Amino acid sequence: MLKYIVLPLISALIGYITNVVAIKMLFWPRRPINLLVFQLHGLLPKRRGELANSLGKLVEEQLLSLDDLFARINTPEAKEIISRQIIMAVRDRLGEIIPRMVPAKVTQVIIDSVEKLIHQEAEHIIRQVIDSGQEYLSKEFQISKIVEDKVNAFDLDQLEEMIRGISSSELRAIEILGGVLGFIIGIIQDGILLLL
Repeated sequence: MLKYIVLPLISALIGYITNVVAIKMLFWPRRPINLLVFQLHGLLPKRRGELANSLGKLVEEQLLSLDDLFARINTPEAKEIISRQIIMAVRDRLGEIIPRMVPAKVTQVIIDSVEKLIHQEAEHIIRQVIDSGQEYLSKEFQISKIVEDKVNAFDLDQLEEMIRGISSSELRAIEILGGVLGFIIGIIQDGILLLL
């Protein structure tokens, strides 16, 4: 009778330990270990470059492209904010560079005229800047490459800590599930033993 209790318990323990080891092997060993016929190397350390590359492409193609960023900037609200900032900066600068001997009324007329001109032309200028900036940045900067470089620059301990921090409850559930499945397999084995 004891063997019918022990078998599911041993199977549960084996299933649990197997999943704990499998999850550990996502991150360890950091450096390859040669074992006669094969090499043991953690998934993350071994395929880090490929994972970084895939993540970079995913971010750029599915989550955040330069086109998405420029679409957020190229709105009437954003253009209005940028126009106001330009006008304030030009007003302050003109106040500094116009000589003090110019009468205040003349200075104010100059500032008001420049401000009106900027306000009239701001949308056109901002659109040109955004279009040329978008063209230049699309050629020179690739979000996928930036993400890939950042992921590759992470220390493996940092990367492991980040992944475990995000998915610790799921990883724990996988470990426990291994024990539960092992227990069920042990009960099935008990049934087979009883039938034989």
